[in-house]
Amino acid sequence: MSEKIDRYDNCECSISDGVLTVRIVVDESKVDVQPSKSGKTLVVATTGGAIRVPGSMALRLNLTLYRKP
Repeated sequence: MSEKIDRYDNCECSISDGVLTVRIVVDESKVDVQPSKSGKTLVVATTGGAIRVPGSMALRLNLTLYRKP
């Protein structure tokens, strides 16, 4: 059995022709989904705070993808 993708590693972003593309695996059988700190939601992907967008010195991305249990 292969290891699941960590929620902190489940966000890839890139800029091409002026368009930001964010790629996230949403198949929960492939992602290590964990409860949020409050326990009210299940986090599928997160940047863990603001991160620099590759290819841009000015843009930052802050993203959390979650679902209700």
